[in-house]
Amino acid sequence: MKQLSIPQIFLLVLVSALYFFLLWFVDRSIDERVRVWFRYLAVIGTTALAAFGITKLTDDHARTVDIMKAALAITAAGCVFYEQHRAAMKRPVSERWKKYIGVTLAVASIVAYFNGFRFGYPQYYHRWDQFHYYMGAKYFKEMGYDGLYKCSLIAQDELGVVNYKHEDGRVERIDMTKEVRHPDKKIRNLGGDNLLLPAAQFLENPGETCKNHFPPERWEKFKEDVKFFRAVSGKGYWEDMQKDHGYNPPPVWTIMGRFFAELQPASVWYCQFLSALDIVYTLAMFVALWWAFGWRVFAVGAIFWGCQSSAPFYWTGGAFLRQDWLFFLVLSVCLLRKKYPKLAGASLVYAGLLRIFPGLCVVGLLVTVGWSVVRKRKMTGEQVQMLLGGTAAAAVLIPLSIAVSGPRSYHDFYKHTLEVHDQTPLTNHMGLRVLVAHDMKAQAISQIGEALTPISERLKARGIMSPDTVQKISDVFHYKEAASKASGRMKFTKDVKLIDPFETWKNMRNERYKKYKIVAYLIIGLTLALSIYVQRRLKNLWVAQCLGQIWMILLSQLTCYYYSFMILTAPLTKVRRDFEAPLFGLAALSQFVWISSYWNDDKYTALTLISLAFCLGLFLALMPKTLEPKIVPLKDAPDATPPAKA
Repeated sequence: MKQLSIPQIFLLVLVSALYFFLLWFVDRSIDERVRVWFRYLAVIGTTALAAFGITKLTDDHARTVDIMKAALAITAAGCVFYEQHRAAMKRPVSERWKKYIGVTLAVASIVAYFNGFRFGYPQYYHRWDQFHYYMGAKYFKEMGYDGLYKCSLIAQDELGVVNYKHEDGRVERIDMTKEVRHPDKKIRNLGGDNLLLPAAQFLENPGETCKNHFPPERWEKFKEDVKFFRAVSGKGYWEDMQKDHGYNPPPVWTIMGRFFAELQPASVWYCQFLSALDIVYTLAMFVALWWAFGWRVFAVGAIFWGCQSSAPFYWTGGAFLRQDWLFFLVLSVCLLRKKYPKLAGASLVYAGLLRIFPGLCVVGLLVTVGWSVVRKRKMTGEQVQMLLGGTAAAAVLIPLSIAVSGPRSYHDFYKHTLEVHDQTPLTNHMGLRVLVAHDMKAQAISQIGEALTPISERLKARGIMSPDTVQKISDVFHYKEAASKASGRMKFTKDVKLIDPFETWKNMRNERYKKYKIVAYLIIGLTLALSIYVQRRLKNLWVAQCLGQIWMILLSQLTCYYYSFMILTAPLTKVRRDFEAPLFGLAALSQFVWISSYWNDDKYTALTLISLAFCLGLFLALMPKTLEPKIVPLKDAPDATPPAKA
């Protein structure tokens, strides 16, 4: 925080007090019919004003927003506890005030997700992400899954020296050939071992490597698009972009991805348009939650989504169709609740075909459906209709994706994404495989030693601890530090001298998982048994699907930003109101993990651990009180309580 003087602090408090007094005065003065709308406008305006103030009063904006998110989640949990307290005293809070406060916190959390409208990406479009997804989709038939970086190199080499005029009128001269032929230039070897390699070797035979796959007019368009992304990205950022892991979505995503990418050449305004598509999907997701479950589930979902740290705006904000899968995943739950099983099945299948892992929710559905079939020897009408809807969606989408992406697209997707990319550890990966491959014991001991060493030195300086004791602590710490190095943690294995600084870390992580993967299988087996024991009682398919989110943690290794799927817990609060406070607590805890951790592997392992523990907690909370395998529906909690004074 910037240091504010006493007069400045006094002035800030005074202005804030006058502002809230003005809002109160207007609220009391206007007609009752427009008062509700005024309150919502006041909430939006105050939240935006507060976010703007944060950007002006702080030096570390990102850290301040993280603290703000944790504070919002804790405030929401506090409101739940207060509501329960008032209910226990037979003086329940009126529904009007609960709705007002809940929606207020929801709007504030959504604003916090967008970093108080301080996006971090100039002109609100994510150049890194859109380079991969716009270019990958538009030229998929020519480049496939492994040609993006190689073809971009060759296009730059041909472009030579260019003059690019930016939106502000500034003309930049860029020597493209000099950049790609620099001896330090490296790109990810997408078609091979997925490690970084010197770029020069890919320039030796440009025709065979890339150009021969392009018709001449398409190659010229490709070069113009490459020139745009290089010019608007800046040299250093552009070079780092080609050290990522390429274009990876399934062929079904390419249907809409290519449709939008082919509409216009790459430009600033069009990239802004593409980034706006995710905003529409996000807003539609919240509208669907309100429509299907009411304002309270919407508020719970928005607060969690906006305040958690696993999937912040940083990764996919301003990107191109990165929230479509989340919308259709949540929509499928909403459609099930509203008794549209065919559409729900189609929506779930579409979400799964867009990103594969959302389809793992079907495990939760299969457990409930399977137990029902075992008992009754047949599927219910709702289950049959959901199956028909999903089958119809797959029958349409898969052939269409083959027509758009080519007959080998699924084979190439499997080889590139599931065999190579998915087996390459990334620094922001989350999932059971991460838990097993990370030496959490060595991390804990190392961090305890790091904390004890300065404390013991202070105690020694004050004469409270003897030098021999301090030396023993130091010896233990150094011993454990050596053990930590052997554990393969990023802190000790990152080597900037290597072409790929994380090569050793990746190899050690894969080796550790192979050594202990039996532990992963055991956890999966025990969770399946727990799932069967709990879900044999369930009748509502949407509850089963929400509980199925745990299989995304157990059966897939995802980059962190996909953990927004945990918004599926919000609908469960419709049947178990006592899930609300723990969900807010998870969001707040995730922020503290984010703030307190530095190295990515330590950070995302901890986030995986608390996410998995939370999902297991949901099952434990729903365990039957008796061993009787009786199927009973979970009844929705009432939307409202009898009117009462605030």
